[in-house]
Order: sequence, then structure tokens, then C-alpha cells
Amino acid sequence: MYAQPPAYAPPQPAPPAYAPSYPPPHHNPEFLAADSRSGIVVDENGVTFDFEGQSAEFPWSEIQSIHSKPGAGGHRLMVAVVLPGGKFYECGVKARNSVTLNQWFRDLGHVLGVYLGRRDNPPLSHP
Repeated sequence: MYAQPPAYAPPQPAPPAYAPSYPPPHHNPEFLAADSRSGIVVDENGVTFDFEGQSAEFPWSEIQSIHSKPGAGGHRLMVAVVLPGGKFYECGVKARNSVTLNQWFRDLGHVLGVYLGRRDNPPLSHP
């Protein structure tokens, strides 16, 4: 007698390799808003204001808080950096339109959330 052959099962195809639908999270996001006279940069080093070629840099270790609001006319992003003694510095950047201004507010909020969140919730050290 002959042994019964195993039941036929077609080979299972490998699951398709999908690319992620979004890029991996950027651990050190950056924010940049600029017009012809001014610029605001927020990155892993802190906040930098530029006004007509002069820069002021504020490292995260020296920043007490950061505030933002729309400026006069509704087409300006105003950002203020407050230092521990209460002294503050402000910079404004004019947006081309309200869509750009709204995008700046969203992007700034995200980037500040990352860096201020790190400062307020430092990673736990492992022994």
C-alpha cells in the first residue's frame, strides 16, 4: 500500500511590505517663520529671533515661558520669550495670508509642545 500524500495547500503569499503612511516622528522638530525683516526659529537649541540682521538667541535653559498671539491686523505671528527674572523679548513675523498664519500657529504649538514637554518631563535616568 502506498502512503496517502499530504493534502495540497497552495503556498501562502508573504504579506505585502507597506511603506508607512506618514514619516517617522522627528525627534528634534524645527519651526521657522520669516518675512523680509524678521525671523523666528525654534529648534533643539532654543529660540532665536532675527530682526533686520540682528539676532537674539535664547537657550532652553534660560527660558521661563513662551507666549504667542496674532499681531495687529491679524496677519502677524507674535512670539514672546520670558526669562526667569520676568524680562521678555518679543518678535513678530508677517504672514502672507491667514492660511500661512494658521499653519505657523499649528507648527509652533507642536514644536513648543515637544521641547517644553521634554523640559517639564525629563526622561527618567536608569541606574
